[in-house]
Amino acid sequence: MTDSSFDGAHRTSAPIPPDPMSDACARFFRGHVELWRFIGFVSDLALRVDDMARIAADALPIGISGRPAGGANAQPEGTMARGLRAQRHVFLHMALARAVDSYFAYLSELLARLFVNTPDALAASEQVGLARVLEHDSIEDLIETLAQERVSELSRRGLDTLERFLADRFAFQLYLADGELERAVRLTETHRVIVHHRGCVTRRYLSRLPADLSKLGQPLELGVDQVFEDCRFLAASVADIDVRAADQFDLPRPITGTLPMV
Repeated sequence: MTDSSFDGAHRTSAPIPPDPMSDACARFFRGHVELWRFIGFVSDLALRVDDMARIAADALPIGISGRPAGGANAQPEGTMARGLRAQRHVFLHMALARAVDSYFAYLSELLARLFVNTPDALAASEQVGLARVLEHDSIEDLIETLAQERVSELSRRGLDTLERFLADRFAFQLYLADGELERAVRLTETHRVIVHHRGCVTRRYLSRLPADLSKLGQPLELGVDQVFEDCRFLAASVADIDVRAADQFDLPRPITGTLPMV
Protein backbone atom coordinates (compact mmCIF):
# COMPACT_ATOMS: atom_id res chain seq x y z
CA MET A 1 0.00 0.00 0.00
CA THR A 2 1.32 3.45 -0.87
CA ASP A 3 1.33 6.23 1.70
CA SER A 4 -1.38 8.06 -0.25
CA SER A 5 -3.70 5.04 -0.50
CA PHE A 6 -5.97 5.72 2.47
CA ASP A 7 -9.33 4.59 1.14
CA GLY A 8 -8.28 1.21 -0.22
CA ALA A 9 -6.89 0.06 3.12
CA HIS A 10 -10.10 0.99 4.90
CA ARG A 11 -12.28 -0.95 2.47
CA THR A 12 -10.43 -4.15 3.31
CA SER A 13 -10.44 -3.74 7.07
CA ALA A 14 -13.66 -1.94 8.07
CA PRO A 15 -15.24 -3.70 11.08
CA ILE A 16 -18.94 -4.51 10.90
CA PRO A 17 -21.11 -2.90 13.61
CA PRO A 18 -23.29 -5.18 15.73
CA ASP A 19 -26.90 -5.75 14.75
CA PRO A 20 -28.83 -4.65 16.73
CA MET A 21 -26.86 -1.83 18.36
CA SER A 22 -27.38 1.02 20.80
CA ASP A 23 -27.94 4.61 19.70
CA ALA A 24 -24.48 5.49 21.02
CA CYS A 25 -22.90 2.68 19.01
CA ALA A 26 -24.72 3.81 15.86
CA ARG A 27 -23.46 7.36 16.36
CA PHE A 28 -19.91 6.08 16.71
CA PHE A 29 -20.07 4.05 13.50
CA ARG A 30 -21.69 6.86 11.54
CA GLY A 31 -18.84 9.12 12.58
CA HIS A 32 -16.37 6.37 11.68
CA VAL A 33 -17.84 6.15 8.19
CA GLU A 34 -17.88 9.92 7.72
CA LEU A 35 -14.23 10.22 8.73
CA TRP A 36 -12.97 7.63 6.28
CA ARG A 37 -15.18 8.88 3.50
CA PHE A 38 -13.51 12.25 3.92
CA ILE A 39 -10.02 10.75 3.97
CA GLY A 40 -10.84 8.66 0.91
CA PHE A 41 -12.29 11.69 -0.87
CA VAL A 42 -9.14 13.76 -0.33
CA SER A 43 -6.92 10.87 -1.44
CA ASP A 44 -9.00 10.16 -4.55
CA LEU A 45 -9.17 13.85 -5.42
CA ALA A 46 -5.39 14.20 -5.34
CA LEU A 47 -4.93 11.15 -7.56
CA ARG A 48 -7.63 12.25 -10.00
CA VAL A 49 -6.06 15.69 -10.40
CA ASP A 50 -2.73 14.02 -11.18
CA ASP A 51 -4.43 11.72 -13.69
CA MET A 52 -6.06 14.69 -15.44
CA ALA A 53 -2.72 16.52 -15.61
CA ARG A 54 -1.03 13.39 -16.99
CA ILE A 55 -3.72 12.88 -19.65
CA ALA A 56 -3.42 16.52 -20.71
CA ALA A 57 0.37 16.27 -20.87
CA ASP A 58 0.19 13.06 -22.92
CA ALA A 59 -2.05 14.80 -25.43
CA LEU A 60 0.66 17.37 -26.19
CA PRO A 61 3.71 16.75 -28.39
CA ILE A 62 6.93 15.69 -26.70
CA GLY A 63 8.92 18.75 -25.76
CA ILE A 64 5.87 20.97 -25.26
CA SER A 65 4.43 18.76 -22.54
CA GLY A 66 7.77 18.36 -20.80
CA ARG A 67 7.83 14.60 -21.39
CA PRO A 68 11.30 13.30 -22.24
CA ALA A 69 11.90 11.78 -25.62
CA GLY A 70 12.43 8.06 -25.92
CA GLY A 71 8.92 6.81 -25.14
CA ALA A 72 9.51 6.01 -21.48
CA ASN A 73 6.49 4.22 -20.01
CA ALA A 74 7.24 5.01 -16.39
CA GLN A 75 4.53 7.12 -14.78
CA PRO A 76 6.13 9.44 -12.20
CA GLU A 77 4.22 10.30 -9.06
CA GLY A 78 2.11 13.39 -9.63
CA THR A 79 2.42 16.70 -7.86
CA MET A 80 -0.77 16.23 -5.84
CA ALA A 81 0.21 12.72 -4.76
CA ARG A 82 3.63 13.98 -3.68
CA GLY A 83 1.97 16.77 -1.71
CA LEU A 84 -0.38 14.33 -0.05
CA ARG A 85 2.52 12.05 0.83
CA ALA A 86 4.51 14.97 2.26
CA GLN A 87 1.57 16.01 4.42
CA ARG A 88 0.35 12.55 5.36
CA HIS A 89 1.22 13.10 9.02
CA VAL A 90 -1.53 15.76 9.12
CA PHE A 91 -4.10 13.26 7.87
CA LEU A 92 -2.89 10.51 10.15
CA HIS A 93 -2.85 12.69 13.26
CA MET A 94 -6.27 14.08 12.39
CA ALA A 95 -7.76 10.67 11.69
CA LEU A 96 -6.47 9.06 14.86
CA ALA A 97 -7.41 12.01 17.07
CA ARG A 98 -10.93 12.05 15.62
CA ALA A 99 -11.31 8.31 16.08
CA VAL A 100 -10.19 8.44 19.72
CA ASP A 101 -12.49 11.43 20.37
CA SER A 102 -15.39 9.41 19.01
CA TYR A 103 -14.35 6.43 21.13
CA PHE A 104 -14.41 8.50 24.30
CA ALA A 105 -17.77 9.98 23.32
CA TYR A 106 -19.13 6.43 23.12
CA LEU A 107 -17.66 5.51 26.52
CA SER A 108 -19.17 8.66 28.01
CA GLU A 109 -22.61 7.81 26.65
CA LEU A 110 -22.26 4.25 27.93
CA LEU A 111 -21.31 5.48 31.40
CA ALA A 112 -24.25 7.88 31.40
CA ARG A 113 -26.60 5.01 30.57
CA LEU A 114 -25.12 2.89 33.35
CA PHE A 115 -25.59 5.75 35.83
CA VAL A 116 -29.21 6.20 34.72
CA ASN A 117 -29.86 2.49 35.17
CA THR A 118 -27.91 2.31 38.45
CA PRO A 119 -28.09 5.75 40.13
CA ASP A 120 -26.68 4.43 43.41
CA ALA A 121 -23.39 3.92 41.55
CA LEU A 122 -22.86 7.67 41.81
CA ALA A 123 -20.54 8.15 44.77
CA ALA A 124 -21.20 10.77 47.41
CA SER A 125 -18.43 12.92 45.97
CA GLU A 126 -20.35 13.08 42.69
CA GLN A 127 -23.55 14.44 44.22
CA VAL A 128 -24.37 17.97 43.05
CA GLY A 129 -26.22 20.93 44.47
CA LEU A 130 -29.76 21.98 43.64
CA ALA A 131 -28.64 24.96 41.57
CA ARG A 132 -26.73 22.72 39.17
CA VAL A 133 -29.59 20.24 38.99
CA LEU A 134 -31.91 23.04 37.88
CA GLU A 135 -29.58 23.91 35.02
CA HIS A 136 -30.65 20.70 33.25
CA ASP A 137 -33.96 19.85 31.63
CA SER A 138 -34.03 16.29 32.96
CA ILE A 139 -32.22 13.97 35.32
CA GLU A 140 -30.92 12.13 32.25
CA ASP A 141 -29.31 15.34 30.97
CA LEU A 142 -27.71 15.92 34.36
CA ILE A 143 -26.36 12.39 34.57
CA GLU A 144 -25.03 12.63 31.02
CA THR A 145 -23.13 15.79 31.98
CA LEU A 146 -21.74 14.10 35.10
CA ALA A 147 -20.73 11.07 33.05
CA GLN A 148 -18.92 13.23 30.48
CA GLU A 149 -17.04 15.00 33.24
CA ARG A 150 -16.20 11.70 34.91
CA VAL A 151 -14.89 10.15 31.69
CA SER A 152 -12.84 13.28 30.97
CA GLU A 153 -11.38 13.26 34.46
CA LEU A 154 -10.58 9.55 34.37
CA SER A 155 -9.10 9.73 30.87
CA ARG A 156 -6.74 12.47 32.03
CA ARG A 157 -5.45 10.03 34.62
CA GLY A 158 -5.25 7.27 32.01
CA LEU A 159 -7.58 4.81 30.31
CA ASP A 160 -6.49 2.11 32.74
CA THR A 161 -8.01 4.25 35.51
CA LEU A 162 -11.31 4.43 33.63
CA GLU A 163 -11.20 0.69 33.12
CA ARG A 164 -10.74 0.12 36.87
CA PHE A 165 -13.56 2.55 37.64
CA LEU A 166 -16.03 0.60 35.49
CA ALA A 167 -14.85 -2.67 36.99
CA ASP A 168 -15.21 -1.39 40.58
CA ARG A 169 -18.52 0.45 40.17
CA PHE A 170 -20.31 -1.79 37.70
CA ALA A 171 -18.32 -5.04 37.62
CA PHE A 172 -17.84 -4.46 33.89
CA GLN A 173 -14.60 -4.96 31.99
CA LEU A 174 -13.91 -2.83 28.96
CA TYR A 175 -11.29 -5.22 27.64
CA LEU A 176 -11.17 -8.99 27.83
CA ALA A 177 -8.39 -10.07 25.46
CA ASP A 178 -4.71 -9.83 26.32
CA GLY A 179 -3.07 -6.67 25.06
CA GLU A 180 -6.29 -4.72 24.43
CA LEU A 181 -5.95 -2.44 27.45
CA GLU A 182 -2.30 -1.72 26.63
CA ARG A 183 -3.22 -0.86 23.05
CA ALA A 184 -6.05 1.41 24.17
CA VAL A 185 -3.70 3.17 26.61
CA ARG A 186 -1.22 3.76 23.77
CA LEU A 187 -3.93 5.29 21.63
CA THR A 188 -5.17 7.61 24.36
CA GLU A 189 -1.64 8.77 25.11
CA THR A 190 -1.06 9.32 21.39
CA HIS A 191 -4.30 11.33 21.27
CA ARG A 192 -3.08 13.47 24.17
CA VAL A 193 0.16 14.24 22.33
CA ILE A 194 -1.68 15.17 19.13
CA VAL A 195 -4.37 17.31 20.73
CA HIS A 196 -2.45 19.01 23.53
CA HIS A 197 1.17 19.05 22.37
CA ARG A 198 0.98 19.64 18.60
CA GLY A 199 1.90 16.03 17.95
CA CYS A 200 5.28 16.26 19.69
CA VAL A 201 6.43 13.54 22.10
CA THR A 202 6.26 14.45 25.79
CA ARG A 203 7.83 13.06 28.95
CA ARG A 204 4.45 11.70 30.02
CA TYR A 205 4.10 9.85 26.72
CA LEU A 206 7.52 8.22 27.15
CA SER A 207 6.88 7.37 30.79
CA ARG A 208 3.52 5.76 29.98
CA LEU A 209 4.92 3.94 26.95
CA PRO A 210 8.52 3.06 27.85
CA ALA A 211 8.87 0.61 24.95
CA ASP A 212 8.22 3.35 22.39
CA LEU A 213 11.38 4.49 20.61
CA SER A 214 10.16 8.03 19.93
CA LYS A 215 12.40 10.91 20.97
CA LEU A 216 11.38 13.59 23.44
CA GLY A 217 10.19 16.75 21.69
CA GLN A 218 10.17 15.19 18.22
CA PRO A 219 7.00 14.94 16.09
CA LEU A 220 5.27 11.62 16.65
CA GLU A 221 5.57 9.47 13.53
CA LEU A 222 2.54 7.37 12.59
CA GLY A 223 2.30 4.82 9.79
CA VAL A 224 -0.65 4.49 7.44
CA ASP A 225 -1.17 0.79 8.19
CA GLN A 226 -0.78 1.42 11.90
CA VAL A 227 -3.45 4.14 11.98
CA PHE A 228 -5.90 2.06 9.96
CA GLU A 229 -5.42 -0.92 12.24
CA ASP A 230 -5.72 1.26 15.35
CA CYS A 231 -8.98 2.78 14.12
CA ARG A 232 -10.21 -0.68 13.25
CA PHE A 233 -9.35 -1.78 16.80
CA LEU A 234 -11.37 1.10 18.29
CA ALA A 235 -14.39 0.28 16.13
CA ALA A 236 -14.17 -3.42 16.98
CA SER A 237 -13.85 -2.50 20.67
CA VAL A 238 -17.02 -0.40 20.54
CA ALA A 239 -18.92 -3.22 18.84
CA ASP A 240 -17.75 -5.72 21.48
CA ILE A 241 -18.47 -3.41 24.44
CA ASP A 242 -21.92 -2.57 23.09
CA VAL A 243 -22.99 -6.19 22.90
CA ARG A 244 -21.57 -7.17 26.29
CA ALA A 245 -22.89 -4.10 28.12
CA ALA A 246 -26.37 -4.60 26.65
CA ASP A 247 -26.38 -8.23 27.76
CA GLN A 248 -25.03 -7.52 31.26
CA PHE A 249 -27.19 -4.48 32.06
CA ASP A 250 -30.20 -5.11 29.82
CA LEU A 251 -29.55 -1.92 27.88
CA PRO A 252 -31.68 -1.07 24.84
CA ARG A 253 -30.23 -1.63 21.37
CA PRO A 254 -32.95 -0.18 19.13
CA ILE A 255 -30.92 0.25 15.93
CA THR A 256 -31.26 -2.67 13.57
CA GLY A 257 -29.86 -3.19 10.11
CA THR A 258 -26.33 -2.60 8.92
CA LEU A 259 -25.23 1.02 8.70
CA PRO A 260 -23.85 2.19 5.33
CA MET A 261 -20.14 1.50 5.20
CA VAL A 262 -17.49 3.33 3.20
